[in-house]
Amino acid sequence: MAAIELTHLTRSYGRRRGVVDVTFEVAEGEAFGFLGPNGAGKTTTIRVLMGFLRPTDGRAAIFGRDCWHEAPLAHRDVAFVGSEPAYLGELPAGEQLDVIGRLRGLERGAWRGLAERLDLDPTVPIRKLSRGNRQKVGVIQAFMGRERLLVMDEPTSGLDPVMQREFLTLVAEARAAGQTVFLSSHNLPEVERCCDRVGIVRDGRLVDVASVQSLLTSHWRAVNLVLGAIPAPDTFDLPNVRVLSVSGHLVHLMIQGEVNELLRRLAQLDVRDVSIATPDIEDVFLGFYEGQSSGPGSGVDAPVAVGSVR
Repeated sequence: MAAIELTHLTRSYGRRRGVVDVTFEVAEGEAFGFLGPNGAGKTTTIRVLMGFLRPTDGRAAIFGRDCWHEAPLAHRDVAFVGSEPAYLGELPAGEQLDVIGRLRGLERGAWRGLAERLDLDPTVPIRKLSRGNRQKVGVIQAFMGRERLLVMDEPTSGLDPVMQREFLTLVAEARAAGQTVFLSSHNLPEVERCCDRVGIVRDGRLVDVASVQSLLTSHWRAVNLVLGAIPAPDTFDLPNVRVLSVSGHLVHLMIQGEVNELLRRLAQLDVRDVSIATPDIEDVFLGFYEGQSSGPGSGVDAPVAVGSVR
């Protein structure tokens, strides 16, 4: 049984677009990243999953239970954290977590180990916490139980890099315990480190579902070389390699996918310096929106679209 199943899911807001005809599954035990820029439809999809919104058309199910018609049953197996959690502001963070824990049948203080790991002071009232510390409360409440499915909407928003690394460790531990993770993000490195597959959403529609490995190998990457000698014209006539510019000893390439052929060719040359730059998530999204992206400083268009795994 799939942990999450979306079937032709559509949610509109009158004349405004929400999500349109979204269909995919997340297997139990999988870590699935849901990628897209702000406004693409990630949060709308999660709100339907959590029963906060009713689908205009189609269906969303968690472990086979309809997220709207069977919401109480479906959500027994879910722990959720949103991108901007809201709490009872006058309560200290620890007391707030105890309230949430009691609703889920957890022992008092079930959050303490996580609070120490995330460096959260549980005695400070929620209203006095910084945005990052409020986000820590959300992360703690998601991980402090043992629900079968974790649904997280931009969970590391506001966390510093040290806490982001600790979050990735928590995801790895949850997966080792057999939990399923559904993570919405526009942070590609974060998704690369913790997810098996990703779904790419654009303008409310699912553009692609791909393994993380496929996502990585399908990037066009910029390769900048400083050579000890001017290369022959056919030096870089290799599969999936585009020569953008050669200026004396300086060579600027773009490469997609497999790099071994290029590395073998470089081993035959006098290479004084080399750098390889992977496009960030905004470059990937530009590839989906525009179908192409300019190579750095080249004025030459090179595709960066992500390959599909169906």
